[in-house]
Order: sequence, then structure tokens, then C-alpha cells
Amino acid sequence: MIRIGVDVGGTFTKAVAVDQETGRLLGRAVVPTTHHTEHGVADGVVAALRAVLASGDVDRQAVQLVMLSTTQAVNALVEGDIVPVGVLALGPRQERRQTIERTRLQQITLAPGRTLAVHHVYLDSEDVTRERLRAALEHLAKRGARALAISAAYAVEDPAVELLALDVAQQLGIPATAGHQLTGLYGLEVRTVTAAMNASILPRMRETTAWVNEALSDAGIDAPLLVLNGDLSVAPLDQLSALPAASILSGPAASVAGALRQYEIVNALFVEVGGTSTNIGVIRDGRPALRYVRIMRHPTCLRSVDVHVAGIGGGSLVRLDRGRIVGVGPRSAHIAGLPYASFVAALHPPLRLERIAPTPGDEPCYAAVRDATGQLVAITLTDAANALGLLPAGDYAHGNAAFAQMALEPLAAERGDTVEHVARQILHHALALLTPLAQELLREYGLQRARVVGLGGGAGVLVPLLAAQLRLPVVVAEHAEVMASLGAATTPLNLLTEVQVRTGPDILRAVEQAESRLTRLGAAPDSVHVVVEPIPEREAVRIRATAVDHGQRSMIGNRIGLETAQRLAAEALGVDPAALSLQFANAHYFVFTTTVQRGLGPFRRVRHPIAVIDRFGTVCFRAADGWCRALRHDDPVPECRTGQDGCACAIVGARCLQFDRWSLDLRPLAATEPICLLVGQPARG
Repeated sequence: MIRIGVDVGGTFTKAVAVDQETGRLLGRAVVPTTHHTEHGVADGVVAALRAVLASGDVDRQAVQLVMLSTTQAVNALVEGDIVPVGVLALGPRQERRQTIERTRLQQITLAPGRTLAVHHVYLDSEDVTRERLRAALEHLAKRGARALAISAAYAVEDPAVELLALDVAQQLGIPATAGHQLTGLYGLEVRTVTAAMNASILPRMRETTAWVNEALSDAGIDAPLLVLNGDLSVAPLDQLSALPAASILSGPAASVAGALRQYEIVNALFVEVGGTSTNIGVIRDGRPALRYVRIMRHPTCLRSVDVHVAGIGGGSLVRLDRGRIVGVGPRSAHIAGLPYASFVAALHPPLRLERIAPTPGDEPCYAAVRDATGQLVAITLTDAANALGLLPAGDYAHGNAAFAQMALEPLAAERGDTVEHVARQILHHALALLTPLAQELLREYGLQRARVVGLGGGAGVLVPLLAAQLRLPVVVAEHAEVMASLGAATTPLNLLTEVQVRTGPDILRAVEQAESRLTRLGAAPDSVHVVVEPIPEREAVRIRATAVDHGQRSMIGNRIGLETAQRLAAEALGVDPAALSLQFANAHYFVFTTTVQRGLGPFRRVRHPIAVIDRFGTVCFRAADGWCRALRHDDPVPECRTGQDGCACAIVGARCLQFDRWSLDLRPLAATEPICLLVGQPARG
């Protein structure tokens, strides 16, 4: 059985085929991303699919699943591939003024020089009928709206009025998004902004979805096609045509998912170096750190991998000013349509230095060289690394060091300098941009013992040098150049949802709904495990549901044993592994505690740190101090209640339920499963 992963990047579209049971890489393909063809990036997806099916030992009849990660949603927003949006606001009559204030968006700035035009209409919820909705939506369409954002007050509790408006919009043939589809949390203004952004890219993403579906059919693949979102949750391809904004930053999410498959990581800085840009993010507690996405100054209700993006990549061009090297990027050799000096078939001396403008409107300040035959060649970061011999044979970015040195000679001669010193200057300018971003993330997440994981085709160019600057250990992932595609192919079925809750039974109902959604995606019911985390400031919970069938466990990484779990728990708590004792274990989780003493005499303080590790190496819960109690089937089950400032966790079979303000009656769940109760002070920061 085979899974295919396809990642649409800014420079290349990459596809891999993976054996679902063993994780063995069966085939790979890399094609240029098709931004400007008739069907846009979908043409590149088609080409990558056909190429990977023709490579290696790939039987198209054995393909069970195709997973897609794509940057098209965020590219469409920042590049202005959008349509005007009409906002239909709905609210109680007595709150009309507040609802209008929170939903009337004059315009939304998406990028410098790029704004989204927004039109607005309000209706009282009490007066809503199909006829009134139809008239309001037709009015928005006449004003120029080509897509609709439906935003009703309190729709996260009762979405009936938004669903009715969506149905009317569908009858009118106008693409539409409702706020409750994007989040289960309160916040009318943020929901409205997010729904408007999502609606603005609906027409383009619907075209892409149709073209990709057609490509699968033409390729003879009769398998589900899923989309990986930026928060590592998955959804059917149809969601890309309905909620495309959820896929923002799915490329970095896919890369870190692939890294977590290869390595047992608790805390790390991941650095993904592409051809044009570099993404830097954090793995904390065995999973990528997530954050609500901001588009320019606008907060949204979308959660995605927290990454800092720099306009530096392996193909970044050298920028000159009066003979001095003043920087690298943001333009790349790919944008300029030039080959790297390290990868040309031949270079014919003498070479002459030229200053080029990569795109119309750019200043002619980027360095390139022209050889005796007239061939124009870029000078890139990759060429600087090859000229210094920093890239070993076998590295994806390894090229012809002699050609790289030849290309740098005219620049060195103009400066009266050596090739080696010029190459080091070029790399220094790149590191000067990346190092502060990395240091900021390390400080923000309090990571002192992290390691650096290199991802992307240009990882070997910059990541070892960056790790040396940070004085941290480093590993460049195997198959780093196709890591996003591998991550997409091997990611288990995941869902991440956030919902408002008021009582313990609300938590259990939300968990059951998440489990049901995964089974509708094809997961076996006994393969689903769920982790619930509180969001105290919102009186809400975050639910992570994951399904790993028996046939996929080798592919996504072996289920860890006691020794590995103990090591990971010790790393998470900052203690010696030998000091930890196992308090509870079942088929899904390990629970470890220890005793830590600080001070002497009357100043002596005793703490009992706790950590919960799941069978795939994720730190699901940790507390700086607390207690835990394992219960058997025949033990009486107390009602689990937290202290005023504490948090509680209950492990029941495949469920790890955490909460901080509610009491939770676990007796209905205890009939068939042993239970472990934990109460402590949260240590997540």
C-alpha cells in the first residue's frame, strides 16, 4: 500500500511515494512550481504526480491516499489573487450597534500595496427569512462582491442563521464562508476578518481543487486526496475549496511533521531552507509550536505552525552597492530565471561581473557573471558554500566547487579580495538576518537545551553555520530536500479544534465529536487517541485527535518503549532519567513522577514534577509540582476537581483529558478502562 505526498512550494513542487507499512521511500519527483501557467500551481501538481508515478517502484493501483500541502492560500492573499468580498452581518436587535461596529470592515490590508475591498450589510437575526437573506446577498453582489463572508453574533453556540445564509448563497451561485466554519471560539470581529480573507480566495482555490481532482482522475488514481493544514490537521480536498485559509503555512507544517517522524525530539529549533526563503520555528514538547496567524496587522482565528520567515534561501542572489557586498536576497536565481554557478554544465572563461535587475522594477544591483559564450549565471548562497567546500558529496545542494570559485573570482577581483573571503562575507550577510530570528524564538519559548534540525533543499548551506552561531547541536535531516512531501505523505490523520465549553460534560461531548469526525475521514475507531488542553483565558478547550492504524505505525515511526519515554520525560522536566519513576502506563500513555528537593532546614522545599508521554513521544502534559493516582477497574472513582490556580489531567484509555476550571465526572468512562488522575501546577509557560 502506497501513500503519495505532494508539497507545493514557492520555487519547486515536490512529490514522494512512500510504502504505507514500512515507510520506505519508493519514488520522488521535483518540478518547478507553475505560478503563471493556465491552471496555476495545479499544473505543477499534475506534473509532479505523473513524474512520481513514473519513478521508482510505484504501482498506481496500490495508492491508498494522496496528501497535499500547499502555500497557495497565503500566496494568493499576499500577491493579491483575490476578489471583492461582501460581509453579511447578523445579530440580536438589542445588540445591533455593537454587531455593526465589530463586522464593518472598510478594507483589509493583506500586504504592502495589497488591500481587500469589503462591502457590508446588516440584518437583525429576529427578522431573518430566506427572502430577506436573498435580497441582502443580491444587494452585496450588485455592489461588486464576488464572494461572501457570513458573520453572526453567537454563531459558535448556534450556527443555524449562518447555515441558512450559506444555503441561500449556494442557491445564488456565490462562493461564501461562515465564521463558525473557521473556529468554535468567541470573537465576532476576528471571525469576521478571517471569514472575509477566506472568502476572498475562494474562487481561485475552487479552480485549483477542480484541476487537481481532474489530474488524479487522469492519472488513474482512485484514492482519497487530503489536504494538510497549517496546524497539522487534515481534511478532504473539498475543504480546500471551502476553507482554503486553513491551509496557510501548511508547507512548514509538513516539513516539521516529517522531521518528527524521523527523530524523537522534545525541544528543537527547526530551520527550513528553500530556494527563496527560510522558515524558522520551534518544536516544543514533541510537537510544533502553534500560534494564531496574523496577516499584516490583522489577527485571525486560524492556528498554524509558528514560523518566522526570512527572504533568504539557497538561491538568494548577492546584492551590491558601489562594489561592496551589502546583502543577499530577497530576490533569488529562480525569480531571475538564472542557473546557479555550481550547477551549470560548463563555464567558459574569461568571466565578467554584471549587475542585473531580476524582475522589472528592481534596481540593477544583484551580482551575476557572464562567460565567454554569453551564458549568464547567478551568484548565490549555495555557490558561496560550494566555493568554501562546506557541502559534502551527497548533500542536495552539493555542486561543482571549481565553477563556484570561478564565478566568485570577478567579484573578488573588483574588490581586491580573495574568493574565500568574499564567499564568507556572502554567508555572513545571510546569517546576520537569520540569527536574530532564531534567538528571538529560543528566548520566547525558553529553550536552553534545544538542538537545531535542518530541513529543505538548502539546509546544508546555512543550518550548520547557524547552529554554530547559536552554539547548539545540529542535525540535517535525511531527505531534507523532500521533507515537506515526506511529512505530508506520512502524517497520520489529525484534527485540531477549539471550542467554548462551560461544564465537564461539554468537554466529553466535544471529544466524542472529534472522534466521530476522524472516523468519518476513514480512521478505525480503535486507532483514535485524543488530548484535550485548556485555554484558560477563553474558557475553552483545544482538542487534538490523532488516528494511527496498525498498518501505519512503522511508517510514522515506531511506538516508543519505556526507556525512550523515560528519557523524553526527563528532558521535558529537566531531571535525571534515573530519578523518574513510572506511575501509570497503558497502551497509549506513560506517566512519570519524581521528587525534587531544594534548600535546607526551614527553607527546604519538596516538589513532585509530573510528565505524561504518549506512545509516539509527545509530551502531552507536564506539571512543575503535583500528585497522581492510578485507579483500577474496581476502585471508586472520585470527581476530578482542580484547585483555584491548578490544572488537572485524567487519562482514560486513549483519552488524555486536561482541564483547569471544571470538575469532571469520570465514572461513566471508568467502567471499561483503568484511570490515572493528575493534579498540579501547569508548567507550560
